[in-house]
Amino acid sequence: MWRSFFGIGILLTSFLAAEEPTPLRLVADLNPGRESAGYFDFFVWGDHVWFVSGHDEGGKSVAALYRSDGSTAGTQRIKDIPWQERGSRFDNPFVFEDRLYFQGPNAGLGKGSRVWVTDGTEAGTRPISEDGKDVCDIYKPFLIGDRLVLSLHGDYEGHGLVALNLHTGKTETIAVPFDGWEDYTDGAMLKGAMLKLDLDGKAFWSIDGTRAGTKKLKLKGLPHFENDDGFHQLLSLPNGVLIIPNGSKRPIEFWHTDGKSVAKLAAFEWSMPALPFHWIGRVGDRALLLAEDMTRGCALWTSDGTAAGTAAIWESDPYKGAPFSQHQDRRATPVLARDRLYFTMDDGVHGMELWVTDGTKSGTHLVTDIALGDEDADIFDLFPLADGRALAQRKNAKSGTDLWITDGTEDGSLRLATFNRSTNVEAVLGGTILVVSESDQFGRELHALDVPALMPAGGSEAPPR
Repeated sequence: MWRSFFGIGILLTSFLAAEEPTPLRLVADLNPGRESAGYFDFFVWGDHVWFVSGHDEGGKSVAALYRSDGSTAGTQRIKDIPWQERGSRFDNPFVFEDRLYFQGPNAGLGKGSRVWVTDGTEAGTRPISEDGKDVCDIYKPFLIGDRLVLSLHGDYEGHGLVALNLHTGKTETIAVPFDGWEDYTDGAMLKGAMLKLDLDGKAFWSIDGTRAGTKKLKLKGLPHFENDDGFHQLLSLPNGVLIIPNGSKRPIEFWHTDGKSVAKLAAFEWSMPALPFHWIGRVGDRALLLAEDMTRGCALWTSDGTAAGTAAIWESDPYKGAPFSQHQDRRATPVLARDRLYFTMDDGVHGMELWVTDGTKSGTHLVTDIALGDEDADIFDLFPLADGRALAQRKNAKSGTDLWITDGTEDGSLRLATFNRSTNVEAVLGGTILVVSESDQFGRELHALDVPALMPAGGSEAPPR
């Protein structure tokens, strides 16, 4: 009985707390005064978050690369970035040997983007190649050793494929023309090379960053993967690569290759009219897959790359009352935090709420019913924390947003913040949550709040929800 009264008290405290917005501390007013700045492309590396900010200056769009440690004094303007229509600003960043690389503007050298490098100084932020041979398509490159493999468009009549040496800045042509690579398709490492699906969906390419090591593979048992919209997904496992073809062909199938042959592991039938939703990621030596299925609602699958080790371990909607395919805007992209996956799902009872799984049936459960009953929690963004917890941002009934933090249990879940104005979480930097928030005094600018410490086991001394 006392637990029931205690729960009612917690809910009442939560509603009362929602009346007042959570104070934020200003990190940077990059467009001084009440005018807002634009914030794009946040990327956390080490003790800093990197991003691009832009605003209108005298009718001209200006932008610059910044980095911040979450404090006002530690927020620095690194270098102005040329504004470019239909081009890269700060795309596909990655770290190599203590330098940050990204696809940025092409600096007037034609279509596409260029590969930039930065050491955190203005002088050390530049396109990597002095001869301009780093101009590439906006599609994501991939790194093999010290060689960055780039796609080059040749007057839209096929692709050139080049390897850019990150030590020397020199490029080597791998294949021209190269019309077989599907740019939109994910790749996955297999035996030291990148496996990419061929444009016609009938073969794979293995690319190790050299001309001699670029080979077209004809794998035993390979079907014709329909390629009407691209976006096939590939994921590396210890015993090969898991393949999720994505097209209008039904059913959607899971495949696996060890580099010699291809085998089908499972299939699911997605419902019309929308394209299927699925997400794939890796926990340990296994893959986790969330996939729409007309017979299962939204099913959680696990796979070790074998047919015997591939199975749906949880089905989201046994009553078939809330099919995902008709609610495209209800989902948040799942996130992995340590060895757990946080995701949103509707089980036909609680509405679209926050769930967690460790990849087993017993370890898959509703975290907490934020919006009581069958109402949706309206979670639109998830962020993983280094300690295994997660942040969930949701729309609230006051036309604002709430920010929740959870360790994957009901007792370990609480409302961390309430925002009455337009506020979006952009990055988590150590113990600091960085948000872009609007205020009457500063316009829309960068603010911060702190991540609370881990809550005691059982939640008996946890802050009130």
